[in-house]
Amino acid sequence: MTNPPLFRVGLLLTERCDAACRHCWFSSSPDRETSMTLEQAKMYVDEAAANGARWVSFTGGEPFLVYGLLRGLTAYASSRGLLNEAVTNCNWATTRKRALELLSPLKDTGLDTLNMSVDDFHQERIPLERVRNCYEAAKWLELKPVLMIAVKKGSSITADRIGEILEDPSIQVLGGERVPNPSALAMETHFTPIGRGENISRHELRHSHFESEPCRQVLIDIGVRPNGDVMPCCGPLGAQRDAVIGSLEEESLYEILERAWLNPRLREIYETGPRQPDGSYVSRCHMCVEAYRKD
Repeated sequence: MTNPPLFRVGLLLTERCDAACRHCWFSSSPDRETSMTLEQAKMYVDEAAANGARWVSFTGGEPFLVYGLLRGLTAYASSRGLLNEAVTNCNWATTRKRALELLSPLKDTGLDTLNMSVDDFHQERIPLERVRNCYEAAKWLELKPVLMIAVKKGSSITADRIGEILEDPSIQVLGGERVPNPSALAMETHFTPIGRGENISRHELRHSHFESEPCRQVLIDIGVRPNGDVMPCCGPLGAQRDAVIGSLEEESLYEILERAWLNPRLREIYETGPRQPDGSYVSRCHMCVEAYRKD
């Protein structure tokens, strides 16, 4: 059987973040200094291109804390024919002018999409006005804005309210009523209680019953840590140390993926979904993590 093609590679440029959000899968914080070098990151971009990826995502931590690296990689990924996005908490967008100053060079070097985190967790530490500055600058530059909203029980920032919060009625909510000529895409995610999120009170979790079903992201939408470790997906399973599928410092991505597709646990997640342990979950990703832990 031919393995499905790779779609996207997410590069965690740094583990450092200027916020230490209490739901963070990777427990990023200001005192975590590990970051990729430009040479490393270019090699990882080359591996993504060689294996047929369409997208590369620059994330972290907070990639704008290593802005020179981010800018160089945006240009390099574009030169390799890859679409690319940056994921950010927008804390650096202290004014709209500052947002334009940092986003304009990225747009010029080929940045396609700006993925902004906006939710109750991030806004406990980051002024909402900075998200607005970043959002308006992205729209003005004709970047494609994506709004990622991690929700919990009783969240005040939700996909249904994001148009009101950002004063833009033209935001398309994923799965919602179709908006003509949308200015941005908003999507909710249910945070998974792993990493720092394991310390969040169960009273804040929105548990539901989820049926096991195939996950078409595993081994298709993968991640790479600053040390070259390859994660099997872009979701919370990637934060599990025992889920690492190989190291790009030791072998090629082709070799890593060929071996990973022979892993019965990962193949099962892709084809039928994880074996479901007893209990309720905040999301199917949560169910997948718990199933993986118990295998």
